Amino acid sequence: RAYGMSHSSLRSVRWDTPYSGTRVETDATELQRLSALMRALPDHAFVCGPSAAVLLGLPLPASLDRAARESPTIGVPSGCNRIRRPGVTGRALTVEPSDIVEVEGIRCSSPLRTWAELAEALDVGGLTAISDRLLSRRDPLATRADLERMHRRFLGGRGSRRRRLAVDFADDRAESPRESELRVLLIQAGLPVPESNVEIFDGHRFVARVDLLYRDARLVIEYDGDYHRDPRQWSRDQSRRAELESLGYRVTVVTARDFDAPHALLMRIRRLLARAHP
Repeated sequence: RAYGMSHSSLRSVRWDTPYSGTRVETDATELQRLSALMRALPDHAFVCGPSAAVLLGLPLPASLDRAARESPTIGVPSGCNRIRRPGVTGRALTVEPSDIVEVEGIRCSSPLRTWAELAEALDVGGLTAISDRLLSRRDPLATRADLERMHRRFLGGRGSRRRRLAVDFADDRAESPRESELRVLLIQAGLPVPESNVEIFDGHRFVARVDLLYRDARLVIEYDGDYHRDPRQWSRDQSRRAELESLGYRVTVVTARDFDAPHALLMRIRRLLARAHP
């Protein structure tokens, strides 16, 4: 209206109404829809929780990722009226200035603050996957000391025990959420801590970079996602496996289905480890 658009033009089929009080073009991106929502809210509002994780590019389980996109979580500083709007989850949070950053022009809880909040919604494996992303050697967003400080700040609150374990289990060498979840599954089952993303050589010749390795047992554990179904990738995987086995390594592959039957997966790993130390 302020830009001279009439009531009828705003009701045109050209526009979509993702949230009450907003208009976007029907082909607007998810980011543009969220941006429109934030412009309709008070200046002190910010994206938080799972929705902040999506905006920051932090890994979430598929179901939580989907829910975060469908119903954004919007925070306001404690003492302000919580956002009450259809399709939006509102929260009032105690925040410090450093807790809020700007991403793509949108106010958002910081990676560390988001990590702390997600302890309420994620299990230890999922939270460790985010910890690994924050510490990643390739593109670090925080240090282990930062995680420790944030954990102490919220000590005793909801998810405190999961945060403690996620800090303890975090590995800056991890490179995918499923690898992180698999590593945590093994550790919590009482198995030794495997090394993450280890480069294996035959003399000076590079052979492979493996997801998880039990060096003493010469056992390689690889997580194969859907992209490994590609025929060319499958062929490369087989050649790589043959190379590793020729050097005396044993290779076992884990897929998404194994997470549906973790007991069977853990029994398999235990048997393979036991064979190395009869």
